[in-house]
Amino acid sequence: MLEFLAELFNASNRETDYAQALLKLFDLYCTKHDYQKAGECLDRAAEVDPYEPGHQKRLEGLRGKIDDQRFNVIASRFAATVKKEQHEVKAPEPTLGAAALQDLMLQAEILVQYGMRSKAIERLQRIQELFPREEERNQELQRLYIAAGIEPQYARPTVPAAAPAASADPVAPAAASDVADVSSLARVAEITRKLYHQGNAEGVLKTAANEIGANWRTARCIVALRKPGLPPSNVQEYHMDGLIPASSAALVSLVETLQDLAVARGTVTIGDAKNVPELMGVRAAVEEMQVESLLALPLTEGNDQIGVLILTQNAGRVWQASEILVVRTLSDQVLIALNNAGLRRLVKNLSVTDEKSGLLKRASYLDLLQAEVRRGLQQGTAVTLLLMQFGRRNVLMKEYGEQAVTAVMEQIGQLFSANIRTNDLAFRYEATTVALVLGDTGEKEALLAVEKLRRLLAEVRFPGKDKGVEFSAGLAQAVMRQHFDPVDIVTEVANRADHALELAVTQGAGKIAAQAPQFAASVGA
Repeated sequence: MLEFLAELFNASNRETDYAQALLKLFDLYCTKHDYQKAGECLDRAAEVDPYEPGHQKRLEGLRGKIDDQRFNVIASRFAATVKKEQHEVKAPEPTLGAAALQDLMLQAEILVQYGMRSKAIERLQRIQELFPREEERNQELQRLYIAAGIEPQYARPTVPAAAPAASADPVAPAAASDVADVSSLARVAEITRKLYHQGNAEGVLKTAANEIGANWRTARCIVALRKPGLPPSNVQEYHMDGLIPASSAALVSLVETLQDLAVARGTVTIGDAKNVPELMGVRAAVEEMQVESLLALPLTEGNDQIGVLILTQNAGRVWQASEILVVRTLSDQVLIALNNAGLRRLVKNLSVTDEKSGLLKRASYLDLLQAEVRRGLQQGTAVTLLLMQFGRRNVLMKEYGEQAVTAVMEQIGQLFSANIRTNDLAFRYEATTVALVLGDTGEKEALLAVEKLRRLLAEVRFPGKDKGVEFSAGLAQAVMRQHFDPVDIVTEVANRADHALELAVTQGAGKIAAQAPQFAASVGA
């Protein structure tokens, strides 16, 4: 039974339960003197969590009972712990070594990359407990907190009431800086969410320029796509109130010069833009845009130079290392959002949209629904599936003829394709049924969307009818849980949407039915 449970927990990604089952198996195999299997259990348990209490005692219990080479392989997993115990530390309390921090950071980074945010947060909270304020010294850890969209919380130290006023003065700027840094971290998740909602490159660049420029109080924020040696393919500018938009020529010349500098140097910070030799060739653009100081970061994907992010000020400004780190993190999110938008457009094109109706074909329905569910899990947003049936196919064909029904459905498809949001997907589900995948939309918002579509359909009529087409609609909001498998989420929500549509049809034309999950916890079980 323990062997079965261990494999089950492992397949379900339930790491804590998996590790505990392995440790119980270890004890069981030791009582049966099957030390070879006991060693395998300890090795696998150490791979999940090498810092579980009692590992060293278990390891010593295997000494001399299994092959020396195998013993050394298992022991290597605890090398950091053994080394820590062998050396005395001067501090009053022992501290965990760098290896423990690196292991936990690596686990959290992998979980973030795979969209398992809740588990990533558990790892980061453990880091916070074991290594308090380590992110203030470790930029990699600080970037990891930002990627997960959380900020470390610590209890404020109490200040003695009798402390002299003079000693408080030097602390004030540092405290203000800490507050500013925390505020910056808190804004990253919201800006990232807005970037991911954009359906095309222009929307991503415009959102990035506006959000970064406004939140970091810059005079101008410029985000551009450009391959080195070529003119920019897209440039978006934010400017603060009171400044006029820069001319196209000024933007292009500044973008080209600063991207070339950023490619050569990495991060570029300039405090006196009007007098530095590097910008003499674009002096006119600098003066037109009233640039006194600036920060430029390259947008790089692997070895490819994609573009540049520029923040300018019309006064002197010293960019703090923490500010640069946060902006660099956001530049990475801009690249991810651009890739998502491009991939989304490519998937739509490869899915072969019906030329006459503009609807995606049924063959791509489940694949794209699953992709939208994965995106929702990653971003923590809702996904709702909507089915709209405009009458039973056989009845409509008999009454109006196949050609007339096809023409009306093509008109409906064109209407939907032109009026749904960029991130929404519309499919030709059946001959007289349309499926809509509504991203970042809950059940209540989906009901409002149905009413909007009802108004749009008022002008669409079957031959000989005086009023607009009627439809029955069924909708279901997906049960989004980080530990659920996206395939299971898609299967469950697709079935509920079908059942909701059947219920609406039985109630009569014009009815809308929404079916909630009966047992949300069972999804993905």
